[in-house]
Amino acid sequence: MDRARIPELPDAMANRAAWSRQRACEDPTRVEIDHEFLPWVFCEEDNLWYSFDGNYSGISPDEKRIKAIEFNKKQEAWEEKQRLNVRKRYLYNLYWSEVRYDILTRDKNTCQLCGVNGNNKLHIHHILKRKKGGKDYYDNLLTVCPKCHSKADSDLYDPEWIEE
Repeated sequence: MDRARIPELPDAMANRAAWSRQRACEDPTRVEIDHEFLPWVFCEEDNLWYSFDGNYSGISPDEKRIKAIEFNKKQEAWEEKQRLNVRKRYLYNLYWSEVRYDILTRDKNTCQLCGVNGNNKLHIHHILKRKKGGKDYYDNLLTVCPKCHSKADSDLYDPEWIEE
């Protein structure tokens, strides 16, 4: 890894880089290496850590390493959750394709409200909406055309269901 060249740094960073490198030469036991293999030296006067690249931090390299490990674990957990969600969506799409096919077949590819037949844009309507507890049970599903689906959703088609 290339270290920053002091003349190429802004003045404040160059001063910090020079200070940390000089302290490291004077007493190498004061140097700590962070998770990115960057050397740091602690300054007792201002309670800050200064890197060889002119950065500063209130957190020690060990603390940074621990935080990096924690972050990586969270990142891996998030990525695994995303993989599982993709799999769930895929499996749900397979399931819903089968249900949709069965309902369209049962209803002979015909809107059950207006009788439009063979429309390749037919929808499957939940009579009792999912948000109200409706399930994907076949007796809760109905083939409708897009126009009638809007009507069905706006309660023009609202059969009375007995809630248990």
